[in-house]
Amino acid sequence: MAAKAKPLTLSEAQRAIYIDFEGTAVDPPSLLGIVWRDGDEVKFVQYVVEEELWPAAEAKSPDHGGECRKATWADLAEIRHRAETERRRVFAWSTHEADVLSEHVPSRADREWFAANVENAILNAKAWKKINHPDVIFKKDPKNPYVGKNQLHKYFSLINYDVPKAFGPGNSAQRIRKVREMLKERGGDYSALTGTKKGQWTKALKHNWHDCDGLREVILQCAADPVLDIRP
Repeated sequence: MAAKAKPLTLSEAQRAIYIDFEGTAVDPPSLLGIVWRDGDEVKFVQYVVEEELWPAAEAKSPDHGGECRKATWADLAEIRHRAETERRRVFAWSTHEADVLSEHVPSRADREWFAANVENAILNAKAWKKINHPDVIFKKDPKNPYVGKNQLHKYFSLINYDVPKAFGPGNSAQRIRKVREMLKERGGDYSALTGTKKGQWTKALKHNWHDCDGLREVILQCAADPVLDIRP
C-alpha cells in the first residue's frame, strides 16, 4: 500500500520543525539545517557534522543569517528532544533525512525515533497539488534519471517562493566538496581560503536556508489550502 500523508492542521504546520541535509552524493551528509518558529521568531540552525568542515562552521557563525555550528551526529538528538518536549512534528523533503538519521545517529532509541517520526513532506505536497493545481504535471529530468519528478524547487514555483539563482539547486554538493578540498590543502585554516571558496561556503549555507525555509512555506500552503483527499 502506498504511503499517504497524515492530516495536518495549520497550527501544526506553523509549529513544525523542517530539516534538510546537504552534502555530496558519495559521502555521508556534511550538514543538517533545521528551521522552526519560536513565538514570533524564526529559528535556523545548521549542524555541521563533517569534522573537516568544522573550521568553516566556526567561521560562519552567526553572520550568515542563522546559527552555524560544528556538531556530532549525537548532537542531532536535540531535534528529537525539541519535537517531543514541545510537541512539534518534523518534516523533510523525501525519506532521505529519516534514512540518514536512522543510520548515523549513535543512539538506537534516537535512530528508531527518527525513522518513525520524520515525515515525508512530498506526500502532503502531492495531495495539495492534486486538488489545487490539477493542471500542473511534473516530469522527470532526463539528465537526472535518479532524481524523482517531485523536486522541491518545482513546488516553490507553485507558491511563488523566490530563490535567487545563486542559491538554487544543483551546485551545493560541488561547493561543499571544493571547500573541503581547500581546507585540507590549507591545514584546516578557514582564513587561508580564497575569497571564491569562502563565497562557495556561504552560498552552500544559503542554499540550505532556502531549502529549509521554502519547505516550511510549501507545507504551510498545503495546510492552509483545502485538501479534500490526502492520498498521493
